[in-house]
Amino acid sequence: MEAMRLTAIYGANGAGKSNLVKALQDLKTIVATGNIGHMVFQNYKFQFSKASLNEPVSMAIEFCIDGIVYYYSLEMDTGIVSYESLSVSKKSKDLLVFERKTNGIQTIKFGEGYSANKSNKLFSNVLQDKLLVREALLLSFMASNYPEEIPDIAKAYQWIVNDLFVLNPKYLKNLALAYLFSKNPGMSSLLQDVLSGTKTGITSVEVGTRVVDESQLDSGFVKGLKDTPGVPKILQNAADDRINNSIVYENGQIVYMEIQPKHQLSDGAEVRMPINFESDGTIRLIEYIPLLYLVLTRDCVVIIDEIERSLHPILIKEIITKISESQTAKGQLIFTTHESCLLDQQILRPDEIWFAQKDTEQATQFYPLSDFNIHKTANIENGYLNGRYGGIPFLSNLNDLHWK
Repeated sequence: MEAMRLTAIYGANGAGKSNLVKALQDLKTIVATGNIGHMVFQNYKFQFSKASLNEPVSMAIEFCIDGIVYYYSLEMDTGIVSYESLSVSKKSKDLLVFERKTNGIQTIKFGEGYSANKSNKLFSNVLQDKLLVREALLLSFMASNYPEEIPDIAKAYQWIVNDLFVLNPKYLKNLALAYLFSKNPGMSSLLQDVLSGTKTGITSVEVGTRVVDESQLDSGFVKGLKDTPGVPKILQNAADDRINNSIVYENGQIVYMEIQPKHQLSDGAEVRMPINFESDGTIRLIEYIPLLYLVLTRDCVVIIDEIERSLHPILIKEIITKISESQTAKGQLIFTTHESCLLDQQILRPDEIWFAQKDTEQATQFYPLSDFNIHKTANIENGYLNGRYGGIPFLSNLNDLHWK
């Protein structure tokens, strides 16, 4: 199956770009927890339509695993999964993996031939009548408790939980960056390559390590480290809340790790600087490296809201160009942005550029640049800024606002 490696989504503030990313993050969270009981559904409904306020919340996602395309659909309302299904998408006809409905009585139907076996039919009946509560997801329940019963269910669950990455600032702050760079030479090499190519002033980056005397730490924290050897935990940098450091229990020792950038002076001498001395943009760039590495080396999907936040246009252009030009990248990057310098046909094709715009009912519509007749030499950045493709804010005449 062929898929786009990159997708850039443009649109005015309030057009709905971030809501799309949030919906995908919420879907991932729902599948990971396996339960919808924590959700406040009224917040998810379209507030400008009385009809929508009385309807269930619907979410769906289509994805590919090892060349097989799956379609997962979910409908929810207060405390109840009203509909849920998983199918394998085929050119002529989709193949049902399971379908679950809750309309007064819960019914569960598995794919063709499954219930022909008496024991399978009995299991299906017990599942719908006794085992599966109405606020739980069948996808998550089956994958967690009966992963070998129907392999397609387990595969779909594992992909959503482990291969779909939806980024927000909180996600980045929870990355054990120092540990990741220290244990992954390829990721560390990519960091060096990107930093040298973007002229941040950093010539190299090292991960400083030191063994910590456990008596200096809280006993409960130490126990948690020892109970999960090799699993890093985050420690906030005392000098700067933008930064986190890593601490891990391995080889019978508690090891503290921190990122240490180096700058070269005019006389050739290198000076090691505390990372909290670096700019927001440089720190943001370092945070992005594990995600860039994922897209280049792993068959996964990474979704980032406002990818240019705190980054200079040249830096973000360098990152996207690196992915676009890679002949070996395995993953897919989807991002929202306002950065018009990426509207370059040498970087993104017209079908990789999408716009979000509200219609007359205030509902968000998404459409690709390829819907327009775009010549391969056209300056699409100028066309976008001039409003030719939509997806930009409409401003009042400032003279009418009495601005001086």
